[in-house]
Amino acid sequence: MATVVTLLVTGCQLTRAGARCSGSGFGRDSKGWVLQCRRGRMVRIMTIADYVRFVDFVQQRDAAERARRESSAVRAQSFRGTSAWVDVYDWSPTFVASRNPTATPGFTLAQVDRMAQGGINSLYIQTAKAELGDSVLDRDRLTAIVARARSYGIRVIGWYLPTFADPAVDRDRLAAAAGLGLDGVAVDIESTAVDLATRNQRLIELSHWMRTSFPSTPLAAIVLPPVVTEVINLNYWPQFPWRDLARDYDVWMPMAYWTNRTAMSGWRDGYRYTKDNIDRIRSNLGDPGAAVHPIGGLSDTATGADVDGFVRAAIETGAIGAGLYDDAISTLGQYQQLVPMARR
Repeated sequence: MATVVTLLVTGCQLTRAGARCSGSGFGRDSKGWVLQCRRGRMVRIMTIADYVRFVDFVQQRDAAERARRESSAVRAQSFRGTSAWVDVYDWSPTFVASRNPTATPGFTLAQVDRMAQGGINSLYIQTAKAELGDSVLDRDRLTAIVARARSYGIRVIGWYLPTFADPAVDRDRLAAAAGLGLDGVAVDIESTAVDLATRNQRLIELSHWMRTSFPSTPLAAIVLPPVVTEVINLNYWPQFPWRDLARDYDVWMPMAYWTNRTAMSGWRDGYRYTKDNIDRIRSNLGDPGAAVHPIGGLSDTATGADVDGFVRAAIETGAIGAGLYDDAISTLGQYQQLVPMARR
């Protein structure tokens, strides 16, 4: 390509610096300079050799960006289709006992069977908590859940909620999730336990570290819905660093819980709330084609019409998948309403 560029430049009109001209065209002189017409005179702007090197740099940069986007699109396939969500409150004996020593988790393998019956493509399961010492909670039980899901061809994504209070703990938990051999890792970005500046800095650093440390691992960002942070409560998480995170994640998963909104606000609408959050995410990222997989709910107060509107918005915006939060309060019928997204 450098040779082609050289031929194009050397094919420009031979002239000299200082010659009169009109417009803003280019030329060259006999001493190896590229000239441009500026304010009626030809002026030297760079050598032909420098120009060739510049064009090579731009082409290599663009090729690298195309390769990055293509790799991200491939990784994003792990997040396609419908999702079911399970947190440690429901499945982990260790976590449940830490809250109530006499309690046991309600989740059973039969719920995985129900996911399969409902056409669920991916199970998202929380693998750890920052305040507990284990990098992965209850490995044997988790292994059994993963095995049951995979017996149905259901993908399994591990997710974790960093608190940003101790970066070493957050890195440990996410590295452990990435080491489980699952189909991807999702980072639940919602904790506001530390001040804004520290939180943003640690979020950016953690995200870059994950992408660099696990370059082939599909990564999803579970994010607060922009309608909340940009319309409803501007003090919740202002100055969220969308652009700083754009290259680290393959898919964006807004917690688009329209059931948390009031009818009076106009946002308790599965269709409107979902569509607006997806549109805002893509605008914030500066990427109209960003892969998005909205999470709707909460399931126990969502109506059938709500879920239908949620699915319609996901389809109309070209979302790659959709799911409801969470499995413990979702019905088989609700999962079946998501089936159009399973074919995306």
